[in-house]
Amino acid sequence: MNTKYGLVCASKILEQEDSANTFVGMTRKAYTELSSQQGDQAALKKLKDEILSNLNLTVKIIDFCRDSGIDHYRLNTSVFGILSDPSSDLSITDLPEHGQLLNAIKEIGRTAVTKGVSLSIQPDKFCKLIDDDDSVVEKSIKEINFYSWFLDEIGAQENISAPISLHLNSQPNKEDHDAYCDFTDRFYGNFKELDPSAQRRLVLKNADHGSWSAFNLFKYLHIYCYEEHDFGFPLAYNNLFDALNPSKIDNSVVEQKINIGAFHETWHGVVPVFTWTESKSADQPRAFAPELSQPIPDFGYQIKWEVDVTLKDLAILKLFEDEGPSRITEESLREITRGRYKKVTKNYNALYEAARSENTIVSQDGQQDITQGQ
Repeated sequence: MNTKYGLVCASKILEQEDSANTFVGMTRKAYTELSSQQGDQAALKKLKDEILSNLNLTVKIIDFCRDSGIDHYRLNTSVFGILSDPSSDLSITDLPEHGQLLNAIKEIGRTAVTKGVSLSIQPDKFCKLIDDDDSVVEKSIKEINFYSWFLDEIGAQENISAPISLHLNSQPNKEDHDAYCDFTDRFYGNFKELDPSAQRRLVLKNADHGSWSAFNLFKYLHIYCYEEHDFGFPLAYNNLFDALNPSKIDNSVVEQKINIGAFHETWHGVVPVFTWTESKSADQPRAFAPELSQPIPDFGYQIKWEVDVTLKDLAILKLFEDEGPSRITEESLREITRGRYKKVTKNYNALYEAARSENTIVSQDGQQDITQGQ
């Protein structure tokens, strides 16, 4: 199957099984009050205990994903609470017994690799690499770097196989070519201020309104940026945002499958992580539906689709029931085998030699996952 399903942030099924399977987080106000009442050490210990609980829950969710046939998980940004707040002066080394947290983070990585569940993370709408307030940009750089550090500690590869997906969250000053180019130049300049691992993981998403339709994002942040800076950003597609903010060329709307194909190519052989959702209603087009009305279409590319609906995994498993058996038929397997089989020589199939000669890494499911050296 080309269509892979991904869970976003939380598991409704695990929450229903046990109310303790919920992410917790102390607000800055609560932390300050506890610190003033019981002392800094008491506040730090409570923060540490909550983070440890969230990290252990993350491991449990990844386990559940594989047991349920879900191939991808978008990490919850609330795992670290105020520790990930760029305006906080706290560091993980400030917490008591912080080694427990580092071990729990590494367990996330071990579980994800063992279970074959890929990971991503997405900052919220307040994370901006362009803003009139320089302090906002500075905080956003710190936030993105923190998430990349998290992925580093997990043991994820330093590339877009473990992406940090970002909405631009800012607009050009005017709707003309020069303004778009100026915006892109500024964005690229701030992007280069990120840690190297964060730069290698960042992908950009089309927006539900404003300048950054799928086509404009592709035109300026990928094509123009490549021509001017020798670097084109990888792009992550959101189907609902494409519908709400359609792409147009000469006043003609660009078809969904064209945008998906263009975005897919920007990942250069890595299986992309896109988002699929539906509107709750015509009156609330930007509110996400509880579940999808039908399985995600197969667009002819292998894609990991984060299913962003309010019922989370309950909705995904319902789709699996609708899809029925996914095993390839004997007739199809025979046809593929006849077309690809070559005589075994030197104790391995020539098909693998072709992959080796192309200098590629092949994932467990046989799909090319990432080109070496990128």
